[in-house]
Amino acid sequence: MEKSNKRNIKAYTTFVFLFLLFSAVYLFLFRQEPRELALGAGLFAIIGSGLPAFWAFRAYHEAERQVRRFWLFLGFALLGCLLATVSSYFYNFNIGINNILLSAADVLWVVSIIFSLLAFLYLIKQKAGEVTIYEVVYDAVIIIVAAACLSWEFLMKQTWFQLTQDGILIQLLAISHPASDLLVLFFLICVFNALSYQRLSKALACICIGFLLFLVSDTVFLYLALQNMYYFGNPIDWLGTASLLVIGGAAFFADDLDALSRQESRTASTPLFSARLWFSNVSVLVLLALIVARGGGFDLIALGCIVSTLLIIFRQMNTMFQNRKLMLELEGKVLERTEELFQKNKELEASIERTEFLAAHDPLTGLPNRREFDRIASEWVKTNESGFSLLFLDMDHFKWVNDTMNHGAGDMLLRKVAERLQGNLVSGAKVFRQGGDEFLILLPITKIPEIERTVCELIQSLEQVFYLHGKEVFVSASIGISLYPQHAEDVELLTIKADTAMYAAKKSHGKRWLFYDETYLPAEQSKLELEKEMRYGLERGEFQLHFQPLYRLDTNTVSGAEVLMRWEHPERGLLFPNTFIPLAEESRFIIPLGRWMIREVCRQWSCWKTQEYEPISLAVNISVNQFLHPDFLAELEDALREYEMDPTYLELEITENIPFSDSYAIAVLEHIKQLGIRISIDDFGTGYSSLQYIQRLPVHTLKIDRAFVCDMMHNRNNKVLVETILLMAKQLDLDVVAEGVEEQEQLEFLKENGCALVQGYLIGKPTEAVLFRSKWL
Repeated sequence: MEKSNKRNIKAYTTFVFLFLLFSAVYLFLFRQEPRELALGAGLFAIIGSGLPAFWAFRAYHEAERQVRRFWLFLGFALLGCLLATVSSYFYNFNIGINNILLSAADVLWVVSIIFSLLAFLYLIKQKAGEVTIYEVVYDAVIIIVAAACLSWEFLMKQTWFQLTQDGILIQLLAISHPASDLLVLFFLICVFNALSYQRLSKALACICIGFLLFLVSDTVFLYLALQNMYYFGNPIDWLGTASLLVIGGAAFFADDLDALSRQESRTASTPLFSARLWFSNVSVLVLLALIVARGGGFDLIALGCIVSTLLIIFRQMNTMFQNRKLMLELEGKVLERTEELFQKNKELEASIERTEFLAAHDPLTGLPNRREFDRIASEWVKTNESGFSLLFLDMDHFKWVNDTMNHGAGDMLLRKVAERLQGNLVSGAKVFRQGGDEFLILLPITKIPEIERTVCELIQSLEQVFYLHGKEVFVSASIGISLYPQHAEDVELLTIKADTAMYAAKKSHGKRWLFYDETYLPAEQSKLELEKEMRYGLERGEFQLHFQPLYRLDTNTVSGAEVLMRWEHPERGLLFPNTFIPLAEESRFIIPLGRWMIREVCRQWSCWKTQEYEPISLAVNISVNQFLHPDFLAELEDALREYEMDPTYLELEITENIPFSDSYAIAVLEHIKQLGIRISIDDFGTGYSSLQYIQRLPVHTLKIDRAFVCDMMHNRNNKVLVETILLMAKQLDLDVVAEGVEEQEQLEFLKENGCALVQGYLIGKPTEAVLFRSKWL
C-alpha cells in the first residue's frame, strides 16, 4: 500500500511538471496569435481545473468517514472552478465579451468560493491542537484589514465608481469577486493558524500553497482586467491553472488528514509557530510603506503615527523574542530538572532494591540468608503436601583455612562453595547460608534413594580441589538430613533435627551424612526435649526476671540493676541461665527468648515509674545471635515505644564475641547509641579483640569479669589487670562496673582505685521484682 502511494505521488509530480512546462511553452510560442493563444489557454485551463476536481472526488470515495466531508466540499469547489472556466471561455468564443468583470462565470466563481469556505471551516473544526478562537482569528483579522485596504485601493474602488451609473446591484456583483478572494484569504489564514500548533502535513501544505497561488493569480487577473490589459492566454492564466493542480495534489496525501479525524495532536515546530506571529506585523508594515510611497496628505501627524506604530511593532517583536528566549531557558531547566529527578529516582529504586536484597541475602555469597530460609521454608510447609527434605551442611576444617591462609581466603572459599552447591542442585532445590561455614538446602524430594544420590553428588563436588590465591585446597563437608513431615511439622524444629543429624555425622567415622534418627541420638534427643520444654515454657509464662542491684560507691546508693533470667521449670524447679542459655544459643531459641526479655524489662520499668518510684537504669544481656538478627533494632524500638520507657535508663550488655570488625555490627551499635541507649561490654578482659576496637566503639561502660575480681586479692596478675582496666577506662572516659564483689576487702580496693560501680553478693543477690522493689527502691 505504501509503495503504491509513493508511485501515485511520483506520477502526479511528473505529470504536473510536464503539463505546466508544456503549457508554458505553448503560451510562449503562440503569444502573437490571439485566437490560437486563447484556444490553447482555454484547453489547458479546462484540463488543469478538471483533473483536480476528479482527484478530490476520488479521495472522497476512499477517505475515512470523518474526513470525507472535507473532500466533498473541496471537490465541489474545484468543480465550480471547472464550470466557471468553461463558462468564461464559452462566453468569450461564442458570445463575445464587453466587460470581463461582469461575465456569467462570476456566479460560478462565487459558488466555488462558498464550497472552499465550507472546506476550510471543516478543517478548523477538526483541528487537532488545543487552540482558542482568539488565537485562530486575531492575526487573520489584522492581515485581512490590511489586505482589504489594499484591495479597495487598487481594485474595488475603481470598479465601484466605474459602475456607478449601472446601479447598486451591479456594483455589488462587480466587487463580489475581490471580496470573495478576501474571504478565502481570511479562512486560509485561520486554517493556517489553527494548524500551526501541530505538524503541517503534506496535504495541508498543498492546500495552503495552492490557494495562496490562486489568490495571487485571481488578484492580478482582476487588476489587469480593470486596466484593460487582460487577454485570454495571459501568463496569469498559467499561474491560476498551476494553483488548481497544486490544490488537487492534496488528494495524493489524503492519508495525512486521518490524524485530524483521530484527534492526533502534535507539537508545533518553532519556525512555523514564529512565522504565524510575523504575518500580521508584516501586513501593517506594508500599509505604512504604502502611506509613505503615496505621499498624499503626508504631514507631521502621519509621520508620528507611522513612527509610533513602528515602535509598537518593534516592542511587540522584542517582547516575543524575549518570551521565546525565557521559554526556551525554562524548558531547558525543566528538562534538566526532570532528568535529575529521573536519575535520582533510578538511584533510589536501585538503593531500595539493594536494601531489599541485602535484607534477604548474605552479602558475602549472595545466597538467601537465614531470614529468607525461614520465610521460604514456611511457604513450603503450607504448599508442599507431599513433603520435602532439609539438608544442614557444615564445612569440615574450615577454621584451618582461616587460621593458615587468612580470612580473605576463607571468604573466597565460602563463595566458591556456594557456587558449587548451586551448580549441583536438583531442579526446584534452594540453598541458603545459615552463617559461618553452615548452609541449609531445601530439596523438593522425599524418597530416600533420591536424597542419598543428591547428597553424594554434593559431597563429591565439594571434595574437588579449590584454588585459593594460587594454592590447592581440599575440604569436605558433613550433612544432616531431616524430613518433613516425618521428623517435624515445624520449620525451626525441623532445622534443629537436621542440625542434630549433622553433628552426629561429624562424630561418625563412616558416613559424611546422616538422616535424623531418635534411636541412636539419646543426648541430642535430651537437648531436643529441653528445647521443646523451653518453647512451651515461654508460652506458659514460666520464665521470670531477677534483678541484682548495681551499687554506686561515691554516693552509697543503688543506681540500677542487672536483669537476669530464671526458668521456673514445673518439674526441675528454678533453673539458672547456665542450664538453658547455651542450648537456646545453639538452637537460636535465644532470639524469641531475648525478645521477650527486652519487652518484659521495659514493662517492669514502666510499672515502677507508674508506681512513682525513682527510675533506675536496667542492664540487659544481649546474645550475639539476637544482636545480629535483622529485626533486633525494630523490636527494640517497638518495646521502648509501647511501654514508653526512657532509653537513657536502658543499658545493653554485649560480649566480646560480637564481630566488632563487621560493618553491620558497628552500624547496629551506632543506631543503639543514637536511640540514647547505653552500651556496655560484659566480661571485659576475657576476649582478645577488645583493646583493638575499644577506642572506636560507641561504648559507655566496661564490666570487669567476676573471674578477675574474685581472685584479685590473692592473684597479683589479676590485681594488676583490674588496676589497668580502671586506669584505661578513666583515660577513655568510660564507666567501669566490677562484677562478683563478695568481700569487703575487694570493695575497698576497688573504691581506692576509682571504681565507682560494683555488683555482687556483698551488695545483694538477684531477686524477684517485688523483693527488689521493697528493698532497693
